[in-house]
Amino acid sequence: MAKKDILFRSKLKKARSLLESGRQQEAESALSQLVRAYPRNAELWLLRGVLEGKRGNPATAADHLRKAAELQPDNPTIQYNYGIALRDSGNFEHAIPAFKRAVELNPGHDEAQDCLAHAYLATGELDRAIDAFKITIKNAPHKAEAHSNLGSVYQAQGRLSEAEACYRQALSCKPDLEIADNLGSVLVSQGQFEEAVEAYREGLQRQSGKYRVLSNLLLTLNYLPGVDQAEVLEEHRRVNALFSAFNRYNRESDAGDASGRIRVGYISPDLREHSVAYFIEPLLERHDRDRFEVWVYSATAKSDATTQRLRSLAEHWVDVSTLSFEQTAEVIHQNKTDILVDLAGHTACNSLPALARKPAPVQLTWLGYPNTTGLEEIDYRLVDAVTDLPGQEDHYTEQLIRLPGCFLCYRPPEDAPAVSALPATDGQGVTFGSFNNLAKINDGVIALWAQLLQRVSGSRLLIKNPSLTDEKTRTRYMNRFREAGADEARITLMGHTPTRQEHLELYGRIDIALDTFPYNGTTTTCEALWMGVPVITLAGDRHAARVGASLLQALGHPEWVAETPDAYIETAAGLATDPSGLATVRERLRDEMAASALCDARGFADKVEKVYLDIRRHGQGAGRWNQGTSD
Repeated sequence: MAKKDILFRSKLKKARSLLESGRQQEAESALSQLVRAYPRNAELWLLRGVLEGKRGNPATAADHLRKAAELQPDNPTIQYNYGIALRDSGNFEHAIPAFKRAVELNPGHDEAQDCLAHAYLATGELDRAIDAFKITIKNAPHKAEAHSNLGSVYQAQGRLSEAEACYRQALSCKPDLEIADNLGSVLVSQGQFEEAVEAYREGLQRQSGKYRVLSNLLLTLNYLPGVDQAEVLEEHRRVNALFSAFNRYNRESDAGDASGRIRVGYISPDLREHSVAYFIEPLLERHDRDRFEVWVYSATAKSDATTQRLRSLAEHWVDVSTLSFEQTAEVIHQNKTDILVDLAGHTACNSLPALARKPAPVQLTWLGYPNTTGLEEIDYRLVDAVTDLPGQEDHYTEQLIRLPGCFLCYRPPEDAPAVSALPATDGQGVTFGSFNNLAKINDGVIALWAQLLQRVSGSRLLIKNPSLTDEKTRTRYMNRFREAGADEARITLMGHTPTRQEHLELYGRIDIALDTFPYNGTTTTCEALWMGVPVITLAGDRHAARVGASLLQALGHPEWVAETPDAYIETAAGLATDPSGLATVRERLRDEMAASALCDARGFADKVEKVYLDIRRHGQGAGRWNQGTSD
């Protein structure tokens, strides 16, 4: 070997050693000198790319690695690292060819295969992602993470049974794999509540990230009929132990400054095409900006057109989706937020660990979750006198503030199709329907709906939910209806519809909507009403079971609220056997709803703002005031 080559190899070895030992500045200097002398050496450009990647400069890394790939296109290590740099730059589309080339050059390169699958996932190419994960599993059948990743793609496609099988296989390979959230959620989507609760409880025993698992467990408890409220409260109180080590902020509100505007902040992961958006938009739009400075803390991971519309209504919009909970709390605190309103409770991607640090002197929860948060740092919960009857106070850690009228205000979608003609006029008989979350359709609901079909001759039932895209889930639910005595020939189960427009148009096939219990619908109820479809609800003994009653009373149709299962059947049957009256309801319902308190944004904003002003006067930073209602 020539002396020059020996010297080069010696300098290259030193540069590599500097890079591996983390002495990045020295490594950069050494590599820069070498690349000036040997500009067509692919290995040097590879090392420079790796160095820039380690320094958090993926775009620069991609430039260096592109040069390396041009000089040595058949090197799988270069292609793999080039793909990593492109991926970390957010350029998944161009990362895919690099990962594919790495795998072609080295079929045993499991990391490149895994990255290829994730890149397909990021670009929405789910079928290709599935094929890629299957290859990873074929090469490494005991790799638990690959089975879990494949399950996630199946779940995204609505292939729930296949997703469940993948998650269970992953756990058989690695029992301590932290996927209780995934398995539990896919079980809930299939209506397998007991199995979901078991999965979550097992996850709480073995996972380090227990807060997400506990939140999912608590959410699931709301779906279960017959669960004692006192026991549910105690389960919710468990969140305090998880957050007990957090440092709390101690800023008091500026309640004494009567001339200053109140800084009210709303925090949510659902500021997108989501149920929450229909109910927060009227309040954001109608807030009195002379008295309130409106801040929105968006934990929304993927924005859409709805996000942009909501953003235009906020005086201050802060994206906290990439921040840690500690960082989120610090931002809220630094902004001197007087009142912070949580819109998620224990639903997915919530920010309760941020609220546990008490970044605002007064904190409320509202809208997104039908139960207590259990978190001692949240002071109040906004409800109404219908959803929460006297005595319910004992089932919350928050103090209840009952808004006059309904605790919600609905913003109908502007692109909703026109109300269709009554389907029953086509001579096919009355069609009952429900588009609710499938998890809300429990055995008691199925039994009552089966009785209703028997009670109303010639009637049909249409149930639509994305979970019913899964064939095994569809079969399971149809079997449950058959076991309850229903004629399956009179039941239609429908899965996912691609667009909201198509979803709303399906109400044109329903004459009467049936609410679920003990967990009522909210957005689905409002959607049905806006599309001219009356809704029958069964009022229960807790908030989740009384939202339907609150909505219908605000609409002006309390006669559709049943207090007993027998009354539920008779109310629905009474409407079904009066086609003329049903047609009149359908013709008038949208106009009635638009003129009702349920869609009165100005009136709703006024009463919410009165609560905030009362808190301002009485809270004094203590986080409590001595009124249980706001009248």
